[in-house]
Amino acid sequence: MQKLYLATAVSSILIGGNVSAQDAAGIDLGGFQLFPTVALDLTLDDNVIRSSDDEIRSYKRTVVPAFTLVNNYGPNQIQFGYQLTRADYYSSSADDFTDHLLSASAALELNSRNRLNVSALYDDGHDDRGTSFTIGNGDSINSVDTYKNPSVNAVYSYGAMTAKGRVDFTAGYSIVDYDIDTDRYRSRDLDRADLGSTFYYRVMPATDLTFDVTYADVSYDFALDPTQPLDSTETRALVGAQWESTAKTTGYVKVGYRNKDFAAAGRESFNGLDWRVGVTWEPLTYSTVDFTAFTNTNETNGEGDFIETNTYRASWDHQWLERTSTTVNASYSTDTYTGAGSDREDKNTTIGMFLNYEMRRWVLIQAGYTFDQRSSNRETIEFDRNLFSVSATVSL
Repeated sequence: MQKLYLATAVSSILIGGNVSAQDAAGIDLGGFQLFPTVALDLTLDDNVIRSSDDEIRSYKRTVVPAFTLVNNYGPNQIQFGYQLTRADYYSSSADDFTDHLLSASAALELNSRNRLNVSALYDDGHDDRGTSFTIGNGDSINSVDTYKNPSVNAVYSYGAMTAKGRVDFTAGYSIVDYDIDTDRYRSRDLDRADLGSTFYYRVMPATDLTFDVTYADVSYDFALDPTQPLDSTETRALVGAQWESTAKTTGYVKVGYRNKDFAAAGRESFNGLDWRVGVTWEPLTYSTVDFTAFTNTNETNGEGDFIETNTYRASWDHQWLERTSTTVNASYSTDTYTGAGSDREDKNTTIGMFLNYEMRRWVLIQAGYTFDQRSSNRETIEFDRNLFSVSATVSL
């Protein structure tokens, strides 16, 4: 359950792939530009609740209207956004959902040495049945598992971009509040506060050494066992390097130390290696390969004290013709459930292939296939899932 850093951009609404309508036009509102978009997706899902034996096959229609308001003045930008996602399953109405996402952000360049970026999100969203707290048991609830997730984040940067050294200071706060109010479900509601800093030291014109330190405090609202709460603190320290436009690549590599320490003496703390890698390679002007990999300590979804996760992701975007491109992406992750006597280990694989056709500057058509699989030493939570989709995104 990692909703604490919502990665969904309001303007990127195309379902299934990672492309969006290019060069969208806006409406001048006197200072602000309004960028409206709408996406329509039809998907065939052959295992809606990700079950090992009781599979539900259904078509799903998803409509995603969104708008973004942007105001640029000098080097500064202010942005507001709203996105609605409505999905209807033809053969499984229990899985219908309506999500709302509100966002606001400001990128301010106070002077050549001082910059401030502030963002806020309000996610009125859901977990699909068969995911998160209902893994392997999707039919235990009769509707999707809804939640509210407000969050704020700020980054203050000191030092000119051309300086030998510069530093970022980060702060964030997030709340996760599920709507189901029984004790078992209340026990996953939490608050999280984050503090961190990154120091950049330039060693070459396009290369910086980096030094990261982060601290997080995770506090749960309710504990099933008051003597063994899940409250914890997380500390990370990493050293690494990041580079730009070097031999057709941009990327970063970081390695260091990670600690998760529980307030309850009876819960198992973690000390170990922390690492993350990200590389973008452009062998041709019309072809891009992205690769990211990282490790993390995720909050429990009902088993163990926490989940140690290693994640690997890759994607390839290739422009074959002026209006035609393809996207191929794949991800693989391992989840090791640690503490509380758990020996569970999951392996998650997702592979997606998409054909993108820009019918007009303002109309993007996409057809795709996604394979989704989980294998585990708990046979009851294993599943295979195939999704076939056709979607259209329309802008101005």
